[in-house]
Amino acid sequence: MSMTGQKTRTIPKQEVKNLIQLLTVSISNITYLRSMFPEEAYSNRSMDGLPLKILMEKNKCKPAATLASWLVGAFDALEKRYLRELLFIIYVDPAMPDKVHEMYTFKFSYPG
Repeated sequence: MSMTGQKTRTIPKQEVKNLIQLLTVSISNITYLRSMFPEEAYSNRSMDGLPLKILMEKNKCKPAATLASWLVGAFDALEKRYLRELLFIIYVDPAMPDKVHEMYTFKFSYPG
């Protein structure tokens, strides 16, 4: 129970694990299919026999490592039930970040 007397509910560990896997696979595949990072930035994994390219957290490619660390922060916020929305925005020209090329929105809600 929290200091205000309200009950807090944590998300079951398996649900958190599934959400983290979903986000990891989604972001990894978006970046891989758009060749945003070199091949070495990804590891080969399999999920139910489906081959996947997964962005590695420990990465020699600095931009890939940065994105991976941001995702780890998002996972922490998800576990603590703080994360309500995650936007993954792709722009082509770094000089024009207001010109969005693609945008992905992941929304989260929590029971109770």
